[in-house]
Amino acid sequence: MVKYILGLLTGFCLTVWYLVFDLKFNFDHAFTLNLIIAAGTITATAIHFDSVRKQRKDRVWEINKESLIQLSKSLADAIEVSSKLSDQEFNIMNNIPDDTCTEGAAEINQKFQMTISDSLNVYKPLLNAELITAIEKYQQAEKNIESSFDHDQINVFEAYCIFRSIVNSDSGPS
Repeated sequence: MVKYILGLLTGFCLTVWYLVFDLKFNFDHAFTLNLIIAAGTITATAIHFDSVRKQRKDRVWEINKESLIQLSKSLADAIEVSSKLSDQEFNIMNNIPDDTCTEGAAEINQKFQMTISDSLNVYKPLLNAELITAIEKYQQAEKNIESSFDHDQINVFEAYCIFRSIVNSDSGPS
């Protein structure tokens, strides 16, 4: 709304300014009319290109919306399960009685891996390059954690802590 008001004020000021100079210098009206038509055409073209750009962004969002929401939900579930598993492992390591419910952790992890795989293999051309880089960085870090765990360089609790730090560092505001 502010843009329209500023546009009207600018147009009004330019009209008054033209009338003042026209009365003072007696401009050629045909030339002035051609300049006004050219300015209007340039403005209309700029508005059209801006509209096309906004429509493209809206279409990309509509195409990506479902996959991004699914990825977000899957990530939230994986973080929650990882936190529970980390708490459970900490309790086991410290001989603390544990009543943490971790049912369905394998299914949630499998769904998360499938969602990430779909994001990279199916939706990659449509996704933001920054998101693709973050997913690839996560996958590489996960491979490094698995390798360290498989070679007995870290224990289960340390693996969960490293995973949590990776997820928290990537999910913060940019």
